[in-house]
Amino acid sequence: MNSDKSKNADPVGNDLVTKGAFALYRAENAHRVSEFKKSQNAEAAIAADFDAYRTRYLRKFKDVFDSLSEQGLTVTRAV
Repeated sequence: MNSDKSKNADPVGNDLVTKGAFALYRAENAHRVSEFKKSQNAEAAIAADFDAYRTRYLRKFKDVFDSLSEQGLTVTRAV
């Protein structure tokens, strides 16, 4: 059995989880995001702060994603 899930992972699914994690980060840290928006390079500051917490939010969003899937719900990206 292959224990390295990243080799077999769906890149679109990973992108969806990453974008979902970023959205969750922004929702949970609205106060921080609003402070970063005051800076000259707001998006870079927000992205850098997210990177510091990336693993946490990837795990949290994946847990939400899995829980919704267990309930028969799906998360999709609008195009």
